[in-house]
Amino acid sequence: MMISTQLFAVLIVFVMHLSNAQFGLPKQKVGEVQVDADGTVGENMAGVSLALVNLLSKAEKEAGGALKLSQKDVLAIDGLIKHAVEDPETKILIQKMKVMQRDVIEETIGETTPLKIINNLKAVLEELMALEILFEDKDRAFRAMEKDGMIDKKRIPEYRKNPGLLEEDTRRSLYFSFISMAVVGR
Repeated sequence: MMISTQLFAVLIVFVMHLSNAQFGLPKQKVGEVQVDADGTVGENMAGVSLALVNLLSKAEKEAGGALKLSQKDVLAIDGLIKHAVEDPETKILIQKMKVMQRDVIEETIGETTPLKIINNLKAVLEELMALEILFEDKDRAFRAMEKDGMIDKKRIPEYRKNPGLLEEDTRRSLYFSFISMAVVGR
């Protein structure tokens, strides 16, 4: 599966700024969740990164206070982002992206709003979770994806022989899409 240059650019931008912190912020309300200055969100959201909290605050303002994101969604998004930041392969990828896709990243940042970023992060998260169900029967998943035209025609024979590879590639592609969007969010 081919990943667009724009999504690749998104990854770099978010991770570049994960280490930047802001202190002394007043408490803010994000949807139905209380946001504290230390970057935590509500009692059940301890440890959510300040970068994500800031993005959520901006998205909520853009949505006019009607941001539809559960605590479970916030924790899942934050967990995936933290995993990516700690993953050595993702770090290398991000460094390469910073050099090779700099212009695309800057252009994407200028065109994307916080609400779009949050909505896209949630959509990709939901797709990642749906993979668990879809690939319970790998052969059936292959047939369904082939029927829907979701598989590159050049790779059909390979995936037909090894539907597990299709699952791996699909998961990697969605993970990359998620991380790319997270990068733009930074």
